[in-house]
Amino acid sequence: AEIYMEKIRDLLDETKVDLKVKQSSEKGIYIDNLTERYIGSSSEVYEIMNIGNNHRKVASTSMNDQSSRSHSIFIMHVNQTNLDDGSSISGKLYLVDLAGSEKVAKTNVKGTQLDEAKGINKSLSTLGKVINALTDKKQTHIPYRESKLTRILSESLGGNAKTCLVITCSPSPWNELETMSTLRFGTAARNIKNKPKVNKEYTPAELK
Repeated sequence: AEIYMEKIRDLLDETKVDLKVKQSSEKGIYIDNLTERYIGSSSEVYEIMNIGNNHRKVASTSMNDQSSRSHSIFIMHVNQTNLDDGSSISGKLYLVDLAGSEKVAKTNVKGTQLDEAKGINKSLSTLGKVINALTDKKQTHIPYRESKLTRILSESLGGNAKTCLVITCSPSPWNELETMSTLRFGTAARNIKNKPKVNKEYTPAELK
């Protein structure tokens, strides 16, 4: 899926646009009506990811020839069953590629691209607010619902998950302010404490 200007599109089915984020006791946070494919090999994983990436919104700006204009989210559900006792373990792997944070004044964008930049900066700003709130012991309200991105990632930020965040910076002095902002973002994210636990379904015998 991709989040483009605060709307969720299905990258495997372009007829599915403006999908909704929902929550249930069984699924947790999920994107309703998002295309799901059964995968039997690693080559199929790469094939599906390539299809999705080819459908992403990209554009050329003054700072980047191929600038992602959306956030992409690839979700893999993994289920493992013990054939001896029937118990099972399940998990979800989120692979998220965030759109780059580019200052509007430097990119020389106009019209639709300007609206795209505003949408990107809004969701990244909300992500920063969530991370700051999670690392502030005095903060009781976490603004997950202020953007589609943070709502979808709520389980990965301070919840039942192990999270790895990779930040990328430009080596150019021209991008000094953006680099410093990115490094501060990464430093704050390091202080988030998640609470991962094994998602296991026990057999009737184990429950006795």
